[in-house]
Amino acid sequence: MKYIGFVLGCLAYSLIAADAPVAPVAASKAEFVYPDFTQCYEKNRQSIVYFGKTRAVAVNEKQAVAYLKEKPNEAFVRHDYLSNLYLFESSKPLIPVKLKPTVDLKLGEWLESLTDNSLLVVNASKVGKTPDELFEFAGKGEINSIVGGLCCDMYGLGIGEGAFIASEVLEKFIAGKSASFKELGARFSEDNEGITVDFIDPTFKDSKLNVGDKIQSLNGIRVKTLADLNDVIKSLKEAPKWNAQIQRGTLSLEVSLLASKPIAKKSVPKKVPLPQAKQESFFQAKGFAFDKNLNIINVSKGSFADQSGLKAGDRLMQIDTTPIETVLQADAYMAKAFSGEHHLLFDRSDFQFFVTIKR
Repeated sequence: MKYIGFVLGCLAYSLIAADAPVAPVAASKAEFVYPDFTQCYEKNRQSIVYFGKTRAVAVNEKQAVAYLKEKPNEAFVRHDYLSNLYLFESSKPLIPVKLKPTVDLKLGEWLESLTDNSLLVVNASKVGKTPDELFEFAGKGEINSIVGGLCCDMYGLGIGEGAFIASEVLEKFIAGKSASFKELGARFSEDNEGITVDFIDPTFKDSKLNVGDKIQSLNGIRVKTLADLNDVIKSLKEAPKWNAQIQRGTLSLEVSLLASKPIAKKSVPKKVPLPQAKQESFFQAKGFAFDKNLNIINVSKGSFADQSGLKAGDRLMQIDTTPIETVLQADAYMAKAFSGEHHLLFDRSDFQFFVTIKR
């Protein structure tokens, strides 16, 4: 009886199935279709900009970031020697790409690697344990490309050879909250708690610093910001040895740090007396003057220059987007400049910064 019931059941199922629509059967050799990143390409290609021949990615309405192994000819705002990142500033409004944290990135996730004239669809092949590690994808990609997901946001900056720098690293660099110093062979990040080592130069021999160390002072001079650290390193360049007070976990330690290589003494140009002008120049009215090499030779106490943090030795590189090569060119530019704000780019021992001045 059980067998007869089973046969009748199968027969009934066959009759019902005969009346049901037949579901399409996928071809055994169906062609694989890649995810469509066309919309992302059309959207994000607008964020690719050029400074001279240097391709960069706009990260806000005024600035763009690029990866370069050699110093560019174009003026830049900031540089990090360990990550080879450069920050540029544009005089025209930019269309920035939106950055996305790599914590959301999954191994094997489909990604786009795009520039203004190329689009490559790839898979995430290596996800860094921390944002400070390089991330990788299957495929080479181009240098200074936008690497993002199907949401079109940017996970990182492509540096060629299938690798990219995480968005978190870019954000700290753009905000001036991270900086590398060759003298110490390390990169440091700044937050409300002070300065912390976040990366060690692998080519720096016998480094006494560890990732996570908090720098409290250098040769007895307290440092709370990256600007403090830069000023102290500049003042101690001739010292044969530096003593750093650090916090390592729960321990407070003093370690001796040696420069990675002997630092050659820089020849200080003799002060060249400025010719007495019949009328005070624009820069003199702001409390500072230049020598023939565009180095500031004096800052009047209490002046605009003094309040802006300018110091003797700071070198003028450009005004707005115009590179400046002589004092006469600088005076002529400001004499013809329109009323309003102008941005002066200065260099202080390879540390570049802007000062905004009103005409």
